[in-house]
Amino acid sequence: MATDPELLPNLELTDALPNARFGELHHRTIAAPIDEVWPACLHVTTREVRVVGPLFAVRGLPKKLRGGRPPELAEDQSLLAAFQHEGFVLLRSDPEPVDGRALVLFGAAGKFWSVTGNAPRRFDVPQDLLDFAEPDFAVTVARLEAIDQGDGTTRVETETLISGTDAASTAKFAPYWAFIRLPSGLIRRSWLAAIDRRVTE
Repeated sequence: MATDPELLPNLELTDALPNARFGELHHRTIAAPIDEVWPACLHVTTREVRVVGPLFAVRGLPKKLRGGRPPELAEDQSLLAAFQHEGFVLLRSDPEPVDGRALVLFGAAGKFWSVTGNAPRRFDVPQDLLDFAEPDFAVTVARLEAIDQGDGTTRVETETLISGTDAASTAKFAPYWAFIRLPSGLIRRSWLAAIDRRVTE
């Protein structure tokens, strides 16, 4: 991911979505220094994240059943690029660690619970996502962060926060979250494992 002048280099996850109603956090300690781990975080591919292909296919099934063409997942692109291709907006992307940490933030807004209209809303610049407040949508922001633990190991965390833009969308999202939370967690744990394999094997 190239550095974009419109990105928000000082943005933190809780600042991006301070009133999140839903969330999950996964982490893994990798036996390597952060300078080796962070490039793997940025460049690990969809092929290496073993569960992402089947789960993306399930997500595209409603469109396929209606005769449409579901989005194709290129196996040689980074998972972060795949999220962007799906409509997620890159908010922050640290090219290298600073003071023992580095992170990427990306997010999306959409009617994710809808079978027929769940594609993320497109935004021209990252700030547009942070300012988005149209009713009947959910906004999600995710963090992938590497933290130097000072003993030659690195803690890698992936955290996702979601909030409805109004009470009605929050109520609509709740049962969808109950359904999607398990496969969402599988992708994130598989992502962390792929980063670990890329660095240590």
